[in-house]
Amino acid sequence: MYRPLIIFYFLIYSCIVLSQENKINEIFLERIITEDFNNQKSIFPTITALDGKYAIIIDSLGYYGLGSNNSPYPLIIGWENDLMYFELKLSYRLKNEENSFVLQKIQGETGQTIGIILKYNPDNQEALIFETNGVKQYRLSHLKNEKLHHLTNDWIFSENLNRNDRNEILIRTKNNKYEFYINGQFEYRENFNKIDSILNPGKFGFYIGENTQVMIDYFYISALENYNGINKVLNLSEEDAKILLEEKKEIQKLLNQEKLDAVKELESVIELLEIQLKSNNKLIDSLRSQNKRYEPFEDIINENGNFMYTLTKDLKNQMEKNKKLKNINTILNDSIKFLINRQEEFKLEYLRVIDSMMEQKDTLNE
Repeated sequence: MYRPLIIFYFLIYSCIVLSQENKINEIFLERIITEDFNNQKSIFPTITALDGKYAIIIDSLGYYGLGSNNSPYPLIIGWENDLMYFELKLSYRLKNEENSFVLQKIQGETGQTIGIILKYNPDNQEALIFETNGVKQYRLSHLKNEKLHHLTNDWIFSENLNRNDRNEILIRTKNNKYEFYINGQFEYRENFNKIDSILNPGKFGFYIGENTQVMIDYFYISALENYNGINKVLNLSEEDAKILLEEKKEIQKLLNQEKLDAVKELESVIELLEIQLKSNNKLIDSLRSQNKRYEPFEDIINENGNFMYTLTKDLKNQMEKNKKLKNINTILNDSIKFLINRQEEFKLEYLRVIDSMMEQKDTLNE
């Protein structure tokens, strides 16, 4: 009697445990993009075309308006995403449907549709697309190699979706798992490990269905708290961002000045090298000229191997003779100096004798 109940509770418990294991429990605290469309942003493209396509930011009212005519089209946000794990939250409102809900359901119409493009890679045309429509349905599709595969087996009805009103979509992904929440309620979970496919970080965007008009109220992207990637700067305040921009300008200015100084220094070095090269060329020409002067002696040297020895010996003898002459010259200079000194002494003595004789003569006269 109790055995069926035990099995029933065991199955319920197993489902709960399995669900908790697959759930993404991490909290994404690091806000990377906060877009309320209160001013023009370049990462969100704006277009106006004659075929009815448009994408415009109405900053005075704070929304991003998207529209199409008879054909759907993708719109990729100009932001380089490096996030493998993230949380995306946005609010949107489709234009009111003209036909009644019952009539659309009977006729199998989807009404207007808006899709969120995740991890789009243009190289292999791979992405995830989560779409909702005007008859309270959603579907998840995997685009790969230009082929679209519906992971939810086409459209699924959801009571959590609002018709002719705003809807908030929240998407979390981690470890190849994806969770989808609609207006705060869990709706759908997909584990890509089951289909043996891993999506690398890619671009975000929108997929606007045919004859659709939609207003995007806000668009937020958050990362895990330990995120430290290339887009962390987008989370700075406006004041911090301005400071960083000013610092970047100053650094760029400094780098430009250093570059100019380096160029000038290099030009000066080149100029000095050119002068040195000219001087070396002149020296080479001079040496060549001197070599030509000594060319006649080459034959003499080749004919007489003792020429250099003889020349060296003669030079040595001449140097020794010069040295002796210098010594003799020194002795003669010393002798001349001695004679001059003796002559001066003789003159002084002679003057003394004359002076003494004059004194004696004066004494006798007295």
